[in-house]
Amino acid sequence: MRTHHLGAHPIVQHFLERMTVAEIIRSCVGGSRQSEVDHGQAVVVLVHNLVQSPGPLYRVGEWAEPLEAHVLGLTPGQKAAINDDRMGRALDALFSERGRSIFFRLALRTIKQFNLDTGRIHHDTTTVTVTGKYEGSRAAPAIVVGHNKDYRPDLKQLVFGLNVTADGAVPVSHQVHSGNRTDDSIHLGNTEELREILGRDDFVYVADCKLCTVRNLKAIHGYGGKFVTILPRSRKEDMRFRTSLRLREKPPRWKAILKVPNGRRESEPPDIYSSCAGPLKTDDGFRLIWIRSSQKAAQDVQVRNDNLRQAELDLAQLGRGLNRRHLKKRKAVRDKIQVILRKYKVEDWLDVTLHDYTEVSKRFLSSGRPRPDSPVRETRTRKLKLQVKRRAEALRRAAHTDGVFPLVTDLERASKKDVLLIYKYQPYIEKRFSQIKTEHEIAPVYLKKPQRVAGLLHAYFIALAVTALIERQVRTGMFKRGIQELPLLPEGRMTATPTAARILEAFTNVSWYEFERAGEIVAFPIKLSPLQQQLLDLLEVPRSIYA
Repeated sequence: MRTHHLGAHPIVQHFLERMTVAEIIRSCVGGSRQSEVDHGQAVVVLVHNLVQSPGPLYRVGEWAEPLEAHVLGLTPGQKAAINDDRMGRALDALFSERGRSIFFRLALRTIKQFNLDTGRIHHDTTTVTVTGKYEGSRAAPAIVVGHNKDYRPDLKQLVFGLNVTADGAVPVSHQVHSGNRTDDSIHLGNTEELREILGRDDFVYVADCKLCTVRNLKAIHGYGGKFVTILPRSRKEDMRFRTSLRLREKPPRWKAILKVPNGRRESEPPDIYSSCAGPLKTDDGFRLIWIRSSQKAAQDVQVRNDNLRQAELDLAQLGRGLNRRHLKKRKAVRDKIQVILRKYKVEDWLDVTLHDYTEVSKRFLSSGRPRPDSPVRETRTRKLKLQVKRRAEALRRAAHTDGVFPLVTDLERASKKDVLLIYKYQPYIEKRFSQIKTEHEIAPVYLKKPQRVAGLLHAYFIALAVTALIERQVRTGMFKRGIQELPLLPEGRMTATPTAARILEAFTNVSWYEFERAGEIVAFPIKLSPLQQQLLDLLEVPRSIYA
């Protein structure tokens, strides 16, 4: 009895072939003289591994052993040649000078083949934490210490930038930067690259507040580009408007422009977005839209109350330790108070008063049991105590700015609601980052050569693009056929938003069998379930790939 395992690999291979990944890599960096498997085929195998069951490179050959060679686009002899050294040399090729044109050609092919809408591009970055010293990593992209978004400041990192469409959040391009590269310095080079890939200047570029610098916005507007971003809290325009809101006796009149149901908790009220008549232009002359979110307002209240409560607890603990050791001097105590207030950002909402009081202690001078006429010495000691009080008026005025955030754009004719909807798509790129750090397990990375770490991130980008296209294809098919839900969750539960991980999971156990006895071979063909057949139809993948 022999088992021929296919799993979901025919589907992944189908999308890789539509993207012509192996052909593009082969044409850009050539083949390999040391192996019958060229760089394109090796990268394709690695992408299969990253999509289905990511693991260390030294186990790729072992992982591929039970799979049918043709589902990986290989012959049996080529599959036997897969090992960690072959993968490592393929990563070197991806990182090489010749490999720079791979992703430009791959983006053009993907956009054309899948008819992606490139009218709006969303950009963001994340950090890829790397375990190891990498002391020899000096050339860009260098593996160095930077602002770590994984909350691991003890480890070195690279910065991974990603551009996705608003049409299914499909990645079209990416960059790998040094670990200490700041986000505000990335955007100009990124937009120039996007202009070259898309062949147009009028696409809407959406990014977080790091985009909102005078240089970045004027450069994009200068060549006729469009942008939507959020004004950072450090800008004077934001400070002035928030100050004016706090000084008003009554909050301004907010007009609702969008109502979004609570997707996580249906029993809770919807998120209502409103706008008010604030300053219409930034100091640079760009359009300014002031938005208030009811859900964010509730979160701001919760965060402020939590910070106040924690600060009061720390101050109470400080008060119990006064007049001991290093907390006897007034200056030392005030310094401690300021540290606590700054830590929880409650300087404007708490009044902390340091009072003096005199403690009188008596000591009998004669030995033995004291008598009414026994001589007594009184000792007066000056001590400190804390008094903490919330500023009720300041807290009331602070509530006027809860949930408020300003959007900056050069879309003059778009309504406030349209601009808000454009920016609200930005969290979808965070979903892509979450995907590569959970299903694909991008971090931590264990590789010896720094250039191979960057090469591996290039391979992860291809894997991310494949899974995004699979997810987009199924959801588009559901919309066209009027299908509301699919039973892809555990225990056959329904979902209206199937992810690539759940879609591919439905094909995990697909295999075919053959039985040999006395020279006779009997084959047992694959029998796809109704759900699997439905998914193949939604993916527009021919059922013959499992024949």
